[in-house]
Amino acid sequence: MNKLKTLALAICLSFFASVASAEIRMGVSVHAMMLETSGSETLRTSGNVTNKSVDETATVPSIFIEAVNSDGLGVGIDYVPVAELGSGTGDDDDAETSGANKASAELTSHSTVYAIAQNENGLFVKVGMAFADVDTTETLATGDTYGNASTEGLMAGIGLSRDLANGMFVRGELSHVDYDDISITSTGGSTVKASVDSTNVTLSIGKSF
Repeated sequence: MNKLKTLALAICLSFFASVASAEIRMGVSVHAMMLETSGSETLRTSGNVTNKSVDETATVPSIFIEAVNSDGLGVGIDYVPVAELGSGTGDDDDAETSGANKASAELTSHSTVYAIAQNENGLFVKVGMAFADVDTTETLATGDTYGNASTEGLMAGIGLSRDLANGMFVRGELSHVDYDDISITSTGGSTVKASVDSTNVTLSIGKSF
């Protein structure tokens, strides 16, 4: 995934460098993220499978920068520091364990590289790729620990932008990200698989240069 992320960032930065006449937009956003996570754990010895789904809502900030030409076409990068995927506590319901299991996960270093097309009325669409590291924390009765993983996903969004005075603008956006499935194996051989989708309502304010 690192190679794909590097390629996407290189393409984006090349666009910034090659379009000297492009309008540069920078700003901050607040995302109301509705994360849907479904996963399963396959225990190392018995092979028993436990399924769980978690819906998590989080409000997270981000920063963005875009380069847009006179036709309203451009590219951008958006960066979110962290977003909680969910947490839970399981019952002691298996012979392999002697207590409850607690686990949580979060998306860290979340970045989105995207193309944007905006018309003269401020209506815009965005498509791109989202990249994130998945960090896990757990307290398991088995003594196992799970490592971290990375994921990526396709993003699509639609929104409306309005110009303010002095080059400022505000905009609202609805977007969806379908992340690739994640599979992590514990130190003891148990396996967790998870699927994550994110629907986001975003309010942004920025300035054009």
